[in-house]
Amino acid sequence: MKHVGFEGDFENPTTHWEKIQFRKLYGNHAFYGRLADKVLVRDYVGERIGGDVLVPLLGVYDRLDDRILDSLPGSFVLKISNASGWNEIVRDKSSLDRKRAIRYFNRKVRKSYSRKFGERHYDFGTPRIAVEELLLDNGELPWDYRFYCYNGTHGFDCRLCLDTPGNISGYFDAAWNLVDGELTPEIAGERARPKNLSRMVEIARELSRGIDFVRVDLYDVGGKVYFGELTFTGSAGFLVYANPALNDLRDRMWELDRHNPMLYRNPADVRAGR
Repeated sequence: MKHVGFEGDFENPTTHWEKIQFRKLYGNHAFYGRLADKVLVRDYVGERIGGDVLVPLLGVYDRLDDRILDSLPGSFVLKISNASGWNEIVRDKSSLDRKRAIRYFNRKVRKSYSRKFGERHYDFGTPRIAVEELLLDNGELPWDYRFYCYNGTHGFDCRLCLDTPGNISGYFDAAWNLVDGELTPEIAGERARPKNLSRMVEIARELSRGIDFVRVDLYDVGGKVYFGELTFTGSAGFLVYANPALNDLRDRMWELDRHNPMLYRNPADVRAGR
């Protein structure tokens, strides 16, 4: 009620946001946890697509210290493996506040990301500090191609949300036309229809295969596609779009596969503590 303005029905959900709450309550957290973990998901992506779409991994650590930072190149990205948003982009290591970064990541790796919004699947993995190569597109951070992927009775379908590095978003229809958001056609330009768009869709299709709904994030850097992450509980289910038509689209496209044991547990068993 506080976040979206209505109480919601989490037992028989109909809206996209209610279905996320259902997933948080009754999801197969071990399955989601493996694919939401920034280290563990690499095996899944490699099996489904191949390792060429993976951002080069520079190291995985239980704790961060000066010795590790000394061994890293001049630029990189630090991430907590089983969290969202606990990241830092380091463009120039020489200007990094080492004490602050070490303190921040060593503190975060001991915390439970799920505690704030109940996204329990993030607890089904060992928290680690992952260091990835920094991707740059002509010297700038790459745009984020977020494919909202659905698998239901009509097969696979997806819709694109294109995010700039400055978090300006644009939402596209099935014909790849910009229909909502702050992103303008002029700003989007050719990025809205990159030459490898069909390749991106095929990657999104394969990575989402067998899952009723998941967001697949990809990057296009110099004509090469890179995998970003899989998101199962976007905005923790606490965001409703200002555009009613976009809400209606999300609601209709997600056919909740609630009886699929790979994705969901039996609510009666969960309520009984089993």
